[in-house]
Amino acid sequence: MKTILTILAGATALASGPAMAQTAVVRDNPPGLFTSPRFTNVVEVPAGTRLVFVSGLTAQGPDGAAPKEPQAQADAVFGNLRTALAARGLTPADVIQVRAFLVDIATTLPAYRKAYGDFIGKAPPPASTAVGVAGLVRPDLLLEVELVAAKPGR
Repeated sequence: MKTILTILAGATALASGPAMAQTAVVRDNPPGLFTSPRFTNVVEVPAGTRLVFVSGLTAQGPDGAAPKEPQAQADAVFGNLRTALAARGLTPADVIQVRAFLVDIATTLPAYRKAYGDFIGKAPPPASTAVGVAGLVRPDLLLEVELVAAKPGR
């Protein structure tokens, strides 16, 4: 399943001839791979694209406090990621890769999936990995999420 971005990139290349460089991020789920509406298997970033890397963020607020419940933590994590992206003029639609580290994955995964779904919304899903871990930097933190975002050069 190729997204609209892939179609637009192809149409632009056809309209402008072979000398025009690809300007859009291409998201693709090649035949033969398991697919899901939650992620894209392959994301290609063309030369000249601005990349932004966001460190793993947790549910900690500016004061260091974090909610206790999994859903409240997941919502806070994605709120923090949204703030980090906005600081660089980006939105969740610009995210091309997400990596999640989940403590007690059986309990935390449903909360993560809901918050992640709300965060991505109707945007094409990024490449994504979720991993169960024994613990994070603080024992009260249940998940940490890092991401990469891409925006065509200015």
